[in-house]
Amino acid sequence: MENPFRYGEIVTGRAFTDRRTELAELTADIHNGQNVVIISPRRYGKTSLVFQAIDGLKREGVLVAYLDMFRTPSKDRLATHLAQSIYGGLVAPFGRLWQRATDVFRNLPLNPKITINQDGAPSFEFAPGERERDVDQAIEALLGLPGQIAQERQRRVAFVIDEFQQAVDIDPHLPAVMRAVFQLQTEVAHVFLGSRQHLLQRVFTAENEPMYRLAKPLPLRAIPAADFAEFIASQFASSGQRITGEAVERILTATGCHPHDTQELSYFTWEMARSEGAPAGASTVVRALERVIDAEDARYTTLWEGLSPYRRLVLLSVASAGGNGIYSQEYRRQHRLGAASSVQRAMAYLLENDLVESTPDGAYHVPDAFLRAWLQRLSVSQPIKRP
Repeated sequence: MENPFRYGEIVTGRAFTDRRTELAELTADIHNGQNVVIISPRRYGKTSLVFQAIDGLKREGVLVAYLDMFRTPSKDRLATHLAQSIYGGLVAPFGRLWQRATDVFRNLPLNPKITINQDGAPSFEFAPGERERDVDQAIEALLGLPGQIAQERQRRVAFVIDEFQQAVDIDPHLPAVMRAVFQLQTEVAHVFLGSRQHLLQRVFTAENEPMYRLAKPLPLRAIPAADFAEFIASQFASSGQRITGEAVERILTATGCHPHDTQELSYFTWEMARSEGAPAGASTVVRALERVIDAEDARYTTLWEGLSPYRRLVLLSVASAGGNGIYSQEYRRQHRLGAASSVQRAMAYLLENDLVESTPDGAYHVPDAFLRAWLQRLSVSQPIKRP
């Protein structure tokens, strides 16, 4: 039988876990033309949620363009992928592909190169080396196309921008251009998401930022344990494997109901139960967790080596003892962290890079369950040198 758990990729259909409330809210917001920014820690399933919503919205007649800005490191690449996304989601559904493509894109200030692929569909390219002013005008015109198409077709349009934080890296003025265009597109619901939680929060909630209050925040939180337990048990049962209630509880305790981590540990637990030919029990989960940490070792080693010695020390203290009262004299003395100002600088970096996360009660923790376990293993196998 095929392993029913998925991680490290976009998850839809049967492998998609719960999120019924958020899915319904996002779908309703898009139908209403409401702009939305999805804010959550890394690997909480933001993109999977959006793709699950897109599947339903398309069946209901909504036109959807999806742009992944992680693939747009420069302005000319941004223009190229904008054209491709708008064509694929908003133009192609209406047939007459070549004629429609030339009608839409040849009125731009800078004409893209249009070629025909083997499947007969056109592709677009804005060649590097064009004058920056011309590329800027082309990008602004492309950003305006979803609103024009929505008006022409009298259809609701959703424009999804993933990894939105890349906009700031491409051009610090780009968010202001987007706001100027998007705030006039009442027929378009703009959905923003990205992997840098703190940057998105600042861009959309700080008064001095150009995207301030342009979109409604939709936070994603950990999936309730009861819902996740039901999902894990049903996925095992549907694939012909068995898992004990104690094993399910052990998985959720280890991952803290983190969506990606729970799927990953469940995947390894399922594989181990299949190879052993026995129901997955609590001991199976313990062995599976060791396998997960082994699999993630190279990634965590690279992360660890990229930190300064002092940041390593602060991260290790949060992972091992929690971050409750981390700035207090007693905590700093116990973990040999030195001055509070040094702790603040290190924590600012760890928070900005989502290695540490604040909790509602004002404490801090390492949200990646496997990184916590890896750090604990590291501290046991080799004593951490104090700077």
